[in-house]
Amino acid sequence: MSLRANHLRVEEIVDLLDRERHEALAVRDPIAIAMAAERFNTLSEVLNTFQPGEVMDLYKPLLSVSQAAKLLGYNAKEVRRLLGQGKISGKKVNNQWRIPLKAVL
Repeated sequence: MSLRANHLRVEEIVDLLDRERHEALAVRDPIAIAMAAERFNTLSEVLNTFQPGEVMDLYKPLLSVSQAAKLLGYNAKEVRRLLGQGKISGKKVNNQWRIPLKAVL
């Protein structure tokens, strides 16, 4: 299992995504399947920059608003609203919101 609460190995995150996809396939819900596939594809892009055995600080990989929106099933405008309300953690970097991976897992 993970070393600390905010740290996971890349394989552990991939395992979580695989479980999510299999659960969606098991219930045969097209919306759940599409959402799980979108989450898998979006997070795969982020995880490809890390080595397979690497331990990740879940607050370090910072996602764009559009990536977070895909992962959460919202549109970018709704994510920005939630960020402004403090319901999703994030920070502004050069006038653009960046959301930690921990906020969307």
